[in-house]
Amino acid sequence: MENENGKFNSRLESVRRFLHSDLYTLCFVILCGVFIFTDKGVLGVVLLALVCTVTMVLTDDLLPAFEGMMLISCFAIRLKYSTGEFLKLWPFIFPIAICFFSHFFIYHRKLKNFGILRGMIAASFALVLGGVGVINPRTYFSPTSIFYMISLGFGMVIICCYVADSFESKKDYDFEDKFCKMMVSTVIVITLCLIYEYLSRRNELADHLHVIPFQWRNNGSTLLMLAMPFVFYYSRKHFIFYILGILVYGEILLTGSRGGLIFGAAELVICIAVMIILDKKHRKAEIITIVICVFALIVSRKYFFDLIQYTIDRMRNPEEANTRIELYRRGIADFKFNPINGRGIAYMGNRDVHPSAEHTLCWYHNSILQVAASMGIIGIAAYVYLNILRIKVFLNNVSFFSLTMFLSFIGLEMMSLVNPGIFAPFPYLMLVSIYFIVIEKQNKNGRNVLKRS
Repeated sequence: MENENGKFNSRLESVRRFLHSDLYTLCFVILCGVFIFTDKGVLGVVLLALVCTVTMVLTDDLLPAFEGMMLISCFAIRLKYSTGEFLKLWPFIFPIAICFFSHFFIYHRKLKNFGILRGMIAASFALVLGGVGVINPRTYFSPTSIFYMISLGFGMVIICCYVADSFESKKDYDFEDKFCKMMVSTVIVITLCLIYEYLSRRNELADHLHVIPFQWRNNGSTLLMLAMPFVFYYSRKHFIFYILGILVYGEILLTGSRGGLIFGAAELVICIAVMIILDKKHRKAEIITIVICVFALIVSRKYFFDLIQYTIDRMRNPEEANTRIELYRRGIADFKFNPINGRGIAYMGNRDVHPSAEHTLCWYHNSILQVAASMGIIGIAAYVYLNILRIKVFLNNVSFFSLTMFLSFIGLEMMSLVNPGIFAPFPYLMLVSIYFIVIEKQNKNGRNVLKRS
């Protein structure tokens, strides 16, 4: 009996080593590619979600499941109008739920405190109090409203408290390297999505490469911006990733996202500057690479402007611009209407300006206005406090890796100025919340290592 138990434990350890290996990441990326190029995205989401929950049964480490969730998100963003197809696969919910909840019975973890917890709790109260006294009770208690109040608020607090315990424990693998490879892998999956999009619609390209419009452009651009700093970070080990980091911006341009065009360029410049300042080993090669890229851009500027013409035209389009401008006006008016606690996160009074999709909120498409209009002064105070704690956690745990995560967070905040961004609970809010848990719990390289880079 003991011999059988020993064999079982040995095999289980082998499986766990696989889940933390590069081979697991490679297999997951390949499976994502198969589902993308066979146009079976809905089936892929369901089957790979099952794989993620199975990993939660096999190990108490949540990183393999979280890695799977991030990679699934990269092609799930293309399935906005596939609710009917998902409903056809409803039987899969039973094995997924069984595996998911089994994790909590097999592995007993405590809810742990972490640096930004109080700020998240403050934001949760602001979400709950938003609109109380002025919003229609039916709207306030609607399923959509409840979902977002929980997932953006106290639900996310509980998730992060649980995750904090998992990420606090010491790992028998290089956590920073694994986390970085997870984010780099998201670029690969988004790249596969772009390749499939452009190949399957190549008849629209006519005689030159230009942006093909598609619905998931902003989400695709946001995920690429989240991953960009990690690609540059990895160039410290393999310089080829420095060039790939620059090419990530090229992919952002291919999405046709206006926010990606502007803020992706800002993030690219920041990443380049940080690497030149801190990565002394490759500084000369980095400067030469930038000079070559600038020269190539000057030479091929006609093709570059042809490529981004569609995005530029959308910026100049008065109809598209007027929608955002009117939403901003409404946001200011909604704040003035109830400055103490706002209109409420679920307020739908602006659907005449922006008819949001079913089961989603009517976003202001600007995180600052979203807080002010939805939660008023209470929300402003709560989110300022949350961001102060985020900055404090970063400054107390400065390293090259923590700086990389902070730059990724800044990238999301920039995109959130023109999109729902950080108000999308999965994967965006969850990811950046985990950033600050990782910065605090798994940050092994401090200021001295940063100075010696």
